Amino acid sequence: MSLSKGGYLILFLGVLLLVGSIFFTTNWSMEAWLILFIISIVFCAIGILMLIIHLVKQIKLEKKNRL
Repeated sequence: MSLSKGGYLILFLGVLLLVGSIFFTTNWSMEAWLILFIISIVFCAIGILMLIIHLVKQIKLEKKNRL
């Protein structure tokens, strides 16, 4: 799996967990909700970082090919 596909997949999973933690966990304890919320934020951050790394690699590759 390429870095961009993995980044999109992890970001999508993070967003789904984030939506789930906000809208579908009303009867959960505060600790369980907080753990799910933090995990979803971490997945979103990892997905965004993977996409940024992919973008930087693409820019470097295009600069190398242009010269």
